[in-house]
Amino acid sequence: MRNLSCALVLGTLAVAAAGAHAQMGRPDAAQRFAEADTNHDGQVSLAEFQAARAARFAKADRNGDGVLTDDDLPRFARSNPAMLAKIHAMQHGADRDGDGRITREEFDEAGNRLFALADANHDGVVDATEMRQVAQRMQSLAAQRSAP
Repeated sequence: MRNLSCALVLGTLAVAAAGAHAQMGRPDAAQRFAEADTNHDGQVSLAEFQAARAARFAKADRNGDGVLTDDDLPRFARSNPAMLAKIHAMQHGADRDGDGRITREEFDEAGNRLFALADANHDGVVDATEMRQVAQRMQSLAAQRSAP
């Protein structure tokens, strides 16, 4: 249950972040799906997903120390309390040892849980329909959590 909860938290934040990224001209979930689908077959394999996540980790690790911390965040994120709270919530879901740092291993584990959640039919690939379904599920959970 803890793994599912962590995956749901991470997925919810990924969907929320996708909306924020779209507002800032960054790729949304559909664009990230298309980018991860490197062989353009309309589905993302675990290997494609992991390669895309590795590239995102490398880009996010701005100081190149192999871990993600607040030091890697852009200044605007560190100075925005609401954004920083969302990032810390995401870190909490992925930070298995609770040290406030996300190692590449922790990042990969969280991604693998999210991929398993998205792969509804367990065929080893996530297609566009599965991606939409998991995004809708995450948006619904986020809406439920923010409702009074």
